[in-house]
Amino acid sequence: MMSRSSLPEPVRHTIMDQALAAAHGSSYVDLAAFAIDIDRVYWLDPDDERLPFGWEVFLTERYLSTWTQVHKQAGHDLLLTMCAPLLEEQPGEPPLGGQIVFAVYDAMVRGALPDELRELFASWRHAPRDLLRALHDLRESGPASLKQIAEHCLGAAVQPPLAATTGRHWNSFARARGSRASSTLY
Repeated sequence: MMSRSSLPEPVRHTIMDQALAAAHGSSYVDLAAFAIDIDRVYWLDPDDERLPFGWEVFLTERYLSTWTQVHKQAGHDLLLTMCAPLLEEQPGEPPLGGQIVFAVYDAMVRGALPDELRELFASWRHAPRDLLRALHDLRESGPASLKQIAEHCLGAAVQPPLAATTGRHWNSFARARGSRASSTLY
């Protein structure tokens, strides 16, 4: 019998945008590829009970925290440009990597990203309260959750293979150690 992980992934559209890639180069491509790779793992088994609710947003936001520290204001402007079309899409099957919108929202609500990003979410009637609570709980659980999720992702059989930068970050997350205080996620 063929396992689910050995079946080819269905073709789905992604958040990767050729114009943004040309304009912003590797800073954009690395971020988009990271989000897409997480979503590729998520869609291997979206009902995997071994993983906590919102894990894909949590991991995306963890990467986003490092990415925005490096890219500062230019990164914030890119996030506005990147997320706006995702928020305007018709309801239905989201593109691979679309969870980045929720990662940006949670980071903005917590003050880890500037409040100027709030305009992106003006059309939302309600905040995703269950998701925000789950993300809070994952942050509070410290490095153990980050490590468990990263190890799960590293063990996933995705084809084509992960982007090189994604694998490097997942490996660093899998090595997460220390107390909650010494390994603050943001």
